Amino acid sequence: MIEMYYVDIEEEISCQDNDTLLGICSREKRMEANRFRFESDRKRAVYGEALARYMVAGKTGLSMNELIFDKNRYGKPYLRGQHRIFFNLSHSGRYVICGLDQEEIGIDIEEVKSMDLGIASKFFHASEYAYLLSREQEQRMDALFELWTLKESYIKFLGVGLQKPLDAFYFNLEGPSVELHSDDRIPAFIQSCTIKGSYKLAVCADSPGPIRVRQISVKDIVSSIGRRGLQHTDG
Repeated sequence: MIEMYYVDIEEEISCQDNDTLLGICSREKRMEANRFRFESDRKRAVYGEALARYMVAGKTGLSMNELIFDKNRYGKPYLRGQHRIFFNLSHSGRYVICGLDQEEIGIDIEEVKSMDLGIASKFFHASEYAYLLSREQEQRMDALFELWTLKESYIKFLGVGLQKPLDAFYFNLEGPSVELHSDDRIPAFIQSCTIKGSYKLAVCADSPGPIRVRQISVKDIVSSIGRRGLQHTDG
């Protein structure tokens, strides 16, 4: 089962709790957070790493402080020294989400909002743009962001960053399930859903299976820091 937890960056927490979260982040993440101009961006960086540590600690039995994260050559984060635990992070609007699996995983969340459809004609595959134009006017934004999250989750699953152009593969959404068309010849199983009414979420994994999505309080993460043997992602 793919575990997915998300937090709300607008949740009110104390300055002490905020400092505690910052304290468990890597030096690189703290430096990254300090470079952001806006508080919301700083929270997304810090809360994302804290959430990943919380979830991974629940599977490894280690404390959140002991975990060492690294990145591949394209910037995809992974847990150093572990070969059966994979995670991926995404954020949009007020939510930060982390997915956890025993195999490679890619996730993307996007808040559905008004956007120029021309972005799809520029970056998406021609068949996807045609699909968007075939939708009723009031359905186009929803379809646009569904495609966007599907494509981003697949690229993050591959772990190749912007080396993979968005128009180098495409999705067919007109059948009973999502169909991926790609020359990569890598088994990938992709699911899409909506959470909180206006957020599209896509998950790409090595094998099919159920997905469990839950919201967690930032305060619950803070209260778990320093503890070993957490089993919060198994219940």
